[in-house]
Amino acid sequence: MLSTHEVNVLGNVLNSTWGKGSTMGDFGGPSMSMKTSLQGDVLSCNYTTIVHFASEHALRDQAKVFEDESVKVTNQYMKQLKKMFKSESGRVLKVKSIGSTDSIELITASAFSPRKTGYYRRFTTYTIE
Repeated sequence: MLSTHEVNVLGNVLNSTWGKGSTMGDFGGPSMSMKTSLQGDVLSCNYTTIVHFASEHALRDQAKVFEDESVKVTNQYMKQLKKMFKSESGRVLKVKSIGSTDSIELITASAFSPRKTGYYRRFTTYTIE
């Protein structure tokens, strides 16, 4: 269980709108986003990126690539989060993965062009110990 001070430290580290948390590093470029929320002892990480497909076959083939990339970026983000939390609070942040799901949402598609654009999202939840 986190103390009030540790919750404040974690909130400052997770804040991606301004301050130190907004400069946690480049985890994928300008078309990628990592947003987090803390509810009690559950930390939710939401990875979103813009993807492009040339055809329906490309969607199935590229889904595995997007999955691998999202897992890699989420793991890098969590590693950086733990490092920043330790430097600010003086103790190690222990997290345990509860689960992870992903989805692809097409946002543009045309009968006149085989190119499709969409969002790839990965939702990962952790318990904080």
